[in-house]
Amino acid sequence: MIDPPDAGLVTVVPAVVLSVAALAVLVWLGAHAVRYLVAGKQLRPVLRVAWRVKYTWRRTARRVGLVQTERIRPPWWSNRPPGTVVTRELIPAVTVAAERWGVRVDASTVGRLGVEEFTQASGHLADVWRVPLVRVAQVRPGLVRIRALLHDPLTEPVTWTESTEAGSDPAVWVAGVDADGQPVAIRSAGVSGVVVAGLAGYGKTSFLNARFCQLAPSPAVQFVLIDGKGGPDYDDLFTRAWLSAKDDPEQVRDHLARVRELLVARQHAIRAVLGVKNVWHVGPSASWPLVVVVIDEAHTFLNETKGTDAQSKRLDALARETARLVEELIRKGRNVGIQVVLATQKATGDAIPTKIRDNCQGAISFAQRTSEAATAVLGSDITAAPDEHPRRLQDPAYVGVASMVAQGRPGFTLVRTPYVPDATADAIATATAHLVRDPLHLLTTGEVVADAAPR
Repeated sequence: MIDPPDAGLVTVVPAVVLSVAALAVLVWLGAHAVRYLVAGKQLRPVLRVAWRVKYTWRRTARRVGLVQTERIRPPWWSNRPPGTVVTRELIPAVTVAAERWGVRVDASTVGRLGVEEFTQASGHLADVWRVPLVRVAQVRPGLVRIRALLHDPLTEPVTWTESTEAGSDPAVWVAGVDADGQPVAIRSAGVSGVVVAGLAGYGKTSFLNARFCQLAPSPAVQFVLIDGKGGPDYDDLFTRAWLSAKDDPEQVRDHLARVRELLVARQHAIRAVLGVKNVWHVGPSASWPLVVVVIDEAHTFLNETKGTDAQSKRLDALARETARLVEELIRKGRNVGIQVVLATQKATGDAIPTKIRDNCQGAISFAQRTSEAATAVLGSDITAAPDEHPRRLQDPAYVGVASMVAQGRPGFTLVRTPYVPDATADAIATATAHLVRDPLHLLTTGEVVADAAPR
């Protein structure tokens, strides 16, 4: 006969289990309480939102429509009649993390629930979580990142701080930082044309100044600077330029013709001098520098004049010739190290001819007032990215923020570009003025052979 279990033991085991469970709950609550108390005043609201998001996610997902129902057959051991069909809910799994700017929610896609559905639900999520703004982006296939912003990090200005002692690699263009404070690069190697557009006063010139500051200390870069505004913005930067001009259309035409002369000479010499067909296979050097042609307010020189008087006809002929030169430099300059950057307020066909604009590999847009202007520079795909659309950048807080296609990132990315004080850019230009060389002279005198070895 088997003795019955000890009644005292039966009573003690549940008590021990309950005690352990209660202790675990207390430890969990204590850890959260300590984290909350240690956190600063700015982070505590973020922690409250993060906990609310995490522990109410399944209910929230159902309420905002981020749930998919599928029909399945019951398991073979079920006692339901054969042929019975049951349903189950599929809710995306999430991981939640508190950041300085708000809450980051990484959600796994499920069935038909992808980035488009999360984007459509973003307004409802902002209401449920009681945050001012929710942004959605596709991080990689199968993963959607939701940012519940208590404040927008893109509204925090960034000032240029890099040293003037060493130049950046011409193949890398660091445009600024994204909403997470991570550096964002746009394609530069193998690029012959870049369009920068946006409303006046929203950061185009400062963005170009930042690129100038990155490259000016490098002996492997020479500049052609053209300022269509005709004002003093580029006066001090001209000291670092091989060629420079303001809003004189004839002088601009002549400078571009000189660059075209360099293009033709390099085409004939590149194989014999560098041993390759593409300069980017070995990289620009002091003797074969990357020539960056910056044309600010490019529409000044490319807009055709419709008048019938002699002056209008003369200006129209100049615009057509300038457009032909720019088009040829963009079409043919990639492999010989010539890069044209066109800046304008509205990159529609009347400002920059489409045969030029559509051949540019790079496109950056600051704030725009209309969808037409945004589509002109970024393409029709921008209409499917409402969070990154340049129209939403019209608030003064977004001065210096641009939408662009970033290297290694899907879709469009909003980037906070650095503000460059005029004094900083002027000082860099003055300190690096001794690096100015005539690339045509380097090529025709044979100086290029000495240091053109592949790196």
